[in-house]
Amino acid sequence: MIKDILLVIDDSVRADPIIHAACALAQRLAGTLTIEILSAGPILIPALAPMTAMYIPEAVLARDQAVRVEAVSAMVATSGANVRVVGLHDDLFMLADRTGKAGPIADLILIGAADLWEVAWLRTRIAETVVMGSGTPLLLLSSATSLAPVHHAMIGWKDTSEARRALHDLVAVITPHAKVSVVGVGRGDADTPAILESMTEVVRHLIAHGFDAAAHAVPANGQSDAEALQGFAQRNGVELLAAGAFGHSRLREVVFGGVTRALIEDPRLAVLLSR
Repeated sequence: MIKDILLVIDDSVRADPIIHAACALAQRLAGTLTIEILSAGPILIPALAPMTAMYIPEAVLARDQAVRVEAVSAMVATSGANVRVVGLHDDLFMLADRTGKAGPIADLILIGAADLWEVAWLRTRIAETVVMGSGTPLLLLSSATSLAPVHHAMIGWKDTSEARRALHDLVAVITPHAKVSVVGVGRGDADTPAILESMTEVVRHLIAHGFDAAAHAVPANGQSDAEALQGFAQRNGVELLAAGAFGHSRLREVVFGGVTRALIEDPRLAVLLSR
């Protein structure tokens, strides 16, 4: 059951849509929302972060944080939700390393799309840090994502401990009796029988929880796994895609690419990542 939600932002103006959506979600769940506002030093060219980050005294960062916290607190004061607003200030690298691993504890962490962030690099690094070190599922939102109840979800399946964790987290966030597509990606049609067989137990588990579950094998046809999964989601009206995160090492995904990295950088729908 999701009752305690953490929303991480770095720019209250850009993040206005997701702030209001998160407040509505907390109110619908009769839960608590914590909004954590990150304050770093100035960046000469945000698109080139972190290389253009500038040093700024800690006292100045603290004052900037206080202003941001006050502005967001005023914004959510009439939302009707149980909301607290906190701040975290540090240099850019330390913010990326600390967020999600220290401070607020939550059942679910929300991070908005890159266009809702002042520094896209910081968003990517924080998403990776949250997944790797927080022990909490991460919900990434695309620009078009709402936080309405989920009636059709899917899980990208490869039988790993990370995928099994994602399965349990997915069950906690979707509506009762929702439709769930269990999707495995193969290189071609010859992989289909083995993929479907590997998902039999997943479907059984979801049906035991009262969900309308079915298995699907999707040929990649030259696409990456992330493209194949998101393509299936968009073709079939899926509202939430769940996946286990960093089945390979984080370094390997950064260097060679991978499903987790691709979903973090370009989520085309709401994506739930667990590890």
